[in-house]
Amino acid sequence: MTRIKPPLPAALAIDRSSEAGLVQQIADQISRAVSTGEIGPGEKLPSVRALAGQLEVSTFTVANAYELLAARNVVMPRRGAGYFALGRPSAPIQIPDPGQAEASSISDFWLSSDVFTHGRLLASPGCGWLPSDWYAERTVMSDAIRRVARSKPEQLVNYGHPAGYGRLRQHIARDLSERLFAISPDQIVLTHGVTHALDLVVRTCLQPGDAVLVESPGYSNLNGLIARHGCNLLPVPRGPNGLDLEAAAQLAQAHRPKAMFVTTVLHNPLGTTLRQTDAYRLLALAERFDFLIVEDDICRSFGTDFDPCLAAMDGLSRVISVNGYSKTIAPSLRAGYVACGTRFVEELLRTKMVTGLTTSEVSERIVLEVLSDPSHRRSVDRIRARMTAARETTRAVLEDAGLKLLAVPDGGMFLSAGWQVEPDETVNARQIAQDALKEGLVLAPGDFFHVSPPESIWFRFNVAHDDSARLGAFLRAVPQRYGWPS
Repeated sequence: MTRIKPPLPAALAIDRSSEAGLVQQIADQISRAVSTGEIGPGEKLPSVRALAGQLEVSTFTVANAYELLAARNVVMPRRGAGYFALGRPSAPIQIPDPGQAEASSISDFWLSSDVFTHGRLLASPGCGWLPSDWYAERTVMSDAIRRVARSKPEQLVNYGHPAGYGRLRQHIARDLSERLFAISPDQIVLTHGVTHALDLVVRTCLQPGDAVLVESPGYSNLNGLIARHGCNLLPVPRGPNGLDLEAAAQLAQAHRPKAMFVTTVLHNPLGTTLRQTDAYRLLALAERFDFLIVEDDICRSFGTDFDPCLAAMDGLSRVISVNGYSKTIAPSLRAGYVACGTRFVEELLRTKMVTGLTTSEVSERIVLEVLSDPSHRRSVDRIRARMTAARETTRAVLEDAGLKLLAVPDGGMFLSAGWQVEPDETVNARQIAQDALKEGLVLAPGDFFHVSPPESIWFRFNVAHDDSARLGAFLRAVPQRYGWPS
């Protein structure tokens, strides 16, 4: 074992029999010396050559150790002067224990921000994503990342194409052409997921003050996005019998909307799919009253080959389709796309560039690698099968607790259910969700999916996050807790 004393304040010990590499040993010991104050802020470390000679290791080893320390913000390199210690590292962020997470309030931003914090720590039937172990086997993602990492450096560090990675756009266009309708890669604009795609469409196609038809209940983030753009939301009821097209026609006649946003397949939060006849009627309404249809297609991969597709039926004339891969690959990649007629592409690209420049080509390359892997399709099939089983389990838990489904889902990851109780200021879905949070359960109140307050107390449940015993026990106790008839 070789030791060295000053110029370092603490003695360094190199153990050549240790499983830890030499670089790691040097970096770890200097890091500890800085954190304990043995090496003070601003003190200069020995030169690479001097420390290498004293430890009897290569200069390459010491240089790598110093670079590792610089990456950890333990030391600061100064050109021509050497390496200097920084101050003691700040205390690491403390992640609360899931059983002791502090309950926050169910605010207006609950589903759009806070649930992303609490949903990672607690039982999460109210979140909108799949558990990590539901996605493709880790080797698929790992292999994809490794293949992308072997790309030429200039392909990974530069800005991407304004429309997104060309080969991924070609893959998407070919897939859509085979399954739905003929489409060119030039009609595809890649985005940071579906929400970003919706944002680009809203910014490009709508102006403040425009009337916009939305489903009620519907995707909560979309309603907030459109409202923040200054548009007037016109809620079209969607329930167990589908979309209320009579109400849509009356609203269109009275307000002349610029667009309608709709989820055709496996609606969020009801889990229902639009009937073929209603799809034709909706397209006829759009033609009659001259408004765009924006089709959120995020769950099509979990539907059937017989589900209607507004974009295909319309040929992307007045329909804009958005989709993404958060449900089938991983939400962390933040990759999605807009498929549209050529007349929209240039303006969408202008909006994309002025609001955020290009999307991540690294993520887009990884997505392409995963999509090109033959096992990916099998992974989606496995997710679909797990959803089917999980829906039955969750439905039994809800019905056993006395909740009624708002609609029988056609598939997917969501069930919406509640009690036929009129909410008031003291007893409502948000208050129940607040009480659930104190018991370690994250719920999604129905309030967030409506433009105006709902007439009953209900919640959206993600069937993939199964904590049946705890969820069932909490829900069964709700009527007694609030004095409702059981």
